[in-house]
Amino acid sequence: MQSIWSGFIALMYKIKDIFDLTSPIRYLIFIIDILIVAFIVYYLFKIVKKTRAGQIVKGILIVCILFVIAKVFNMVLLNFILTNFLSYGVILLIVVFQPELRNVFEKLGRSKIVDVFDMDDNILVRHSISEIVKAVEIMSLKNIGALIVIQRHTQITDVLKEGVGLSAKVSSELIQNIFMPRTPLHDGAIVINKTEILAAKCILPLASEVSIPKNVGTRHRAAVGITEISDALVVVVSEETGTISLAEDGKLIRDLTGDKLKALLLQKLDRTKNSVALKNIRKNNEK
Repeated sequence: MQSIWSGFIALMYKIKDIFDLTSPIRYLIFIIDILIVAFIVYYLFKIVKKTRAGQIVKGILIVCILFVIAKVFNMVLLNFILTNFLSYGVILLIVVFQPELRNVFEKLGRSKIVDVFDMDDNILVRHSISEIVKAVEIMSLKNIGALIVIQRHTQITDVLKEGVGLSAKVSSELIQNIFMPRTPLHDGAIVINKTEILAAKCILPLASEVSIPKNVGTRHRAAVGITEISDALVVVVSEETGTISLAEDGKLIRDLTGDKLKALLLQKLDRTKNSVALKNIRKNNEK
């Protein structure tokens, strides 16, 4: 135990000498240095993850791991090959990733610091919520039945397999067109993963009659059924009355307005939690 502690102390002194930690100011600069590097790595990871470069980056990481192994175990041939590959690999990466690199620097130049940390995720979620609510309000006025499943952490793979794959951007017009009567995809539900319509014409499991009132139709029973086996949110528009409902955790919230629905979805999906919308729904509930 004493030898391990001594080795750790010696390592700390080496780190201190390497990074020139000779004064409180140097310690502060070192911490800032680490934070900046961590931010850059995180920012690049978020951007690369959304591009074709993601798979190539995984390959580069594997090469780097092999390089470390070759160094540690003194594998001469592997070390020679990887050393030469890494020497010229930087030029190769610049050529291959030229479009991605240009987009990264353009985006960084256009963004404010707050926008950079937001990473566009919540912006996309809020846009999807707005499009869903807009479509639901219009379909409610026209008494067009709709069943919209918003997938969260629990993957509902079995439901997606039974549907027709779309992988389309969430838009009010597309949602309305899907649920238009007598169109090929209007039966069943659509599944959205917050920012993308994954599939349409999906068949959902029905809730038991014990957990839901008998006067509720098949569409609402299906909405409650999928929330009993997953953490999904389901928006329902009644074909008979145009009533808007939201199902979650096996429960059904009925007679929602567009504003109430939007506030609930923001509360449950948007990590920034739009405070204005939340205040509005609290006021409405008190009434």
